Amino acid sequence: MDRVDKIIADSERDIQSAFQKIDDIAYDNQRRVLEAFRSHRITSEHFVAGTGYGYNDLGRDTLESMYAELFGGEDALVRSQLVSGTHALSTALFALLDAGDLLLSAVGEPYDTLQSKITGKNGLQARGVGYQAIPVNEEGSYYAKLLTQVVANNPRVVLLQRSRGYSSTRKTLTIREITEIIRLIKEINSEIIILVDNCYGEFVEKIEPGHVGADLVAGSLIKNPGGGLAAGGGYIVGKRELVELAADQLIAPGLGKEIGPSLYDMRTVYQGLFLAPHVVSEALKGAVLTARALEMLGLNVTPGWEEVRGDIVQA
Repeated sequence: MDRVDKIIADSERDIQSAFQKIDDIAYDNQRRVLEAFRSHRITSEHFVAGTGYGYNDLGRDTLESMYAELFGGEDALVRSQLVSGTHALSTALFALLDAGDLLLSAVGEPYDTLQSKITGKNGLQARGVGYQAIPVNEEGSYYAKLLTQVVANNPRVVLLQRSRGYSSTRKTLTIREITEIIRLIKEINSEIIILVDNCYGEFVEKIEPGHVGADLVAGSLIKNPGGGLAAGGGYIVGKRELVELAADQLIAPGLGKEIGPSLYDMRTVYQGLFLAPHVVSEALKGAVLTARALEMLGLNVTPGWEEVRGDIVQA
């Protein structure tokens, strides 16, 4: 056995407890997904792609109902016309914010692709929306005291980026931390809308941000919930009136969710969702194994192999 093989073997031995925790989460999420498939009575007729205007698209409408159930919302918008997670988030932000409103990013600046939709040309600031970002602390997490101070300015929307994104220093938000942030904000003003960027975080824990009070959650089918099979698309899940605003922003006011054909082969979207808990668990196992092996080689890794994870990103 050469050195690399030994490091991998030793790493696998060390991380069995972490693997067991990942399996426990995957089994719980798989149960939730199976129950959603059962309760919605999914059959082959749901796999037919819609065309034209997309009125009465059974596969699309049922998928949206499943997403609302799985991600803790009253309603959902799951569309091929949402081409990425950034597009889903941008759609939500432009639907929720008008001139004179304030957007607060509670855990540092969002990642670059979303930042330009806020501060760039034709972004929210150019339309008269105010913007503030609270920097992360030395541990790469959120400032609870500073957050409560800034929330006193009554922002219309607070944006929480669950994943570390492309940062090597920012920590991922766990569901426990998201719960605490939401509690802090809602105690000050229950009318503030909390939007969570859920990219890379779906099915990593047993529940989602929508289950702990997030008003709107957005992400991409290209990542976790697509299970590696969905050809594209994005989702927005949350309170019904907010999802309707997002649908009007995406399609047209007054039309909203009524139109928008699924276009893609819906079988892969449904199959990807069915497989997503397992696919995410395998991604997490690969990240944990890599983290442990590189630690043994003396490299700095984040998160460490024993840390609680809120996304599938490893640096």
